[in-house]
Amino acid sequence: MSTIELAQALWLLLSATGLALAVSYAGLPVLGQGAFMAIGGFGTALLGPGGQGWPLLIACAASVLLAASAGYLVALGGSRLEGAHLALATWALAWLVDRALHGWPAITGAAEGLSRPAPAHLVTKTLGLDLVLTPLAHVVVAALLCLLALSALARFGRGPGALDLAAVREAPVLAASLGIPVAARRRLVLTVTAALGALSGAGSTILLGLVTPSDVSPLVSLELFVAVLLGGTAKWWGPVVGVAVLLALPELAGGLARLADVDVERSRGVLVAVLLLGVLAARDPLGRRLSRAGKAPGEPGPVGSPHEPGTKGAVLLRATDLRMAYQGVVALDGVGLELRAGEVHALVGPNGSGKSTLLKALVGEIDAGQVAAHARVVMTPQQSVLMRELTADQQVAVGARTHSGKPIRHLLATPRSRVDELTPVVSAALEATGLEHVRGADPSLLTVGDQRLLQIARAVATGAQVLLLDEPAAGMSVTERARLRVVLRGLADGGKAVLLVEHDQALVAAVADRVTRLDNGRVEDSE
Repeated sequence: MSTIELAQALWLLLSATGLALAVSYAGLPVLGQGAFMAIGGFGTALLGPGGQGWPLLIACAASVLLAASAGYLVALGGSRLEGAHLALATWALAWLVDRALHGWPAITGAAEGLSRPAPAHLVTKTLGLDLVLTPLAHVVVAALLCLLALSALARFGRGPGALDLAAVREAPVLAASLGIPVAARRRLVLTVTAALGALSGAGSTILLGLVTPSDVSPLVSLELFVAVLLGGTAKWWGPVVGVAVLLALPELAGGLARLADVDVERSRGVLVAVLLLGVLAARDPLGRRLSRAGKAPGEPGPVGSPHEPGTKGAVLLRATDLRMAYQGVVALDGVGLELRAGEVHALVGPNGSGKSTLLKALVGEIDAGQVAAHARVVMTPQQSVLMRELTADQQVAVGARTHSGKPIRHLLATPRSRVDELTPVVSAALEATGLEHVRGADPSLLTVGDQRLLQIARAVATGAQVLLLDEPAAGMSVTERARLRVVLRGLADGGKAVLLVEHDQALVAAVADRVTRLDNGRVEDSE
């Protein structure tokens, strides 16, 4: 491999590293990285020496800033899109940029692209320097940038900040309920991804003195996406492995083209498609445990919390005159209630009476009325929601993550300090729910009861003083329901306000301090 080829490979690796943050860590199927590379490459060529005459560094910085803004806008516009819809939106961006490059030949040079003097000179008049950016200089600069990006990815992946993205990737609705700003995280990720893609495109353009539409085509976007998938999920070395495979594609495509007597570009596309299908078929983890955790369930212990418990009897949440309607059907009609520290407040009633709707209203989804919360409120979903790639204690750590500060602080901290910061909160939540035995376990292999308790532990780890539990006993055995009674009573005795939606009247009778009955969206009785 020549020096120029090595430099090209390193610039490509930088783009793949940025894409790995979006695809592997945040679970965003971005198929438009080539578009951001195009903005960086063509932007630098148009604005820099030989174009508008801007100093090279300023032209490069402006192009990266423009691409980062485009990434932010894409995330802003696609904030409600998931999965295939987001993939199609970013794929459309790749094609839109490609068509624009071919549609304005007077500006972009059409298929021939733009050429600029190479090797480029980095002129710094203030310091009196004129540096020649030789291929060796590109290798050094690109290698340093890749090292910085991969190191940041590795450090981020070992810290609590990655738990935010794990929740965003695996269960965005759950993440939002735990207080993680899902849309903001996605905007940040796509902005960083776009910036690194643009920097890669700019670096490659400066290296070669040439940028063409084929260098940043939609096929390049697809190849980079496949490369990241090949590298594995949420591993810093994934982009390295993926790019190594990607570099072998041209030779393989050439051999296939000669064998099948077809165009090289077409055979390259076929190979990428085959790789994509193969990777997607193998996405289910092969190393998942095949047996349940061997330890016996523990007894629930005292509740630990990073916040002071509420004074027993103090009103932590007051709702008045709540009203909700869905397509003209009234779900809540003037409902009010109070949740007090140290109490389990049961909410009962027939199916369709508005119980789950009331829980959603208490966390802000209301048409009319008022909710005054004097403490943090967290709701557990009616169905068990587990993040398949996280162990049981990591699931709880997602909740504990809300105490751990800003992501940038964790990039500067040591891995041990980042782990130590969450450990006491996670341990306290597991102890409070009697789940010490599930540490390190695959949550999908836990019993239904342990999965339901795991959701409560995750909510406890947030430090919320008001817990809204939607049918936590669903699917539990008699023994597991007995454990749940102890957990609920322990949470209330620890100063939390617990609102329990439950059909098990025996459980309600055993743990509830107050009971509110709903019927047809109205409070029928409260005691």
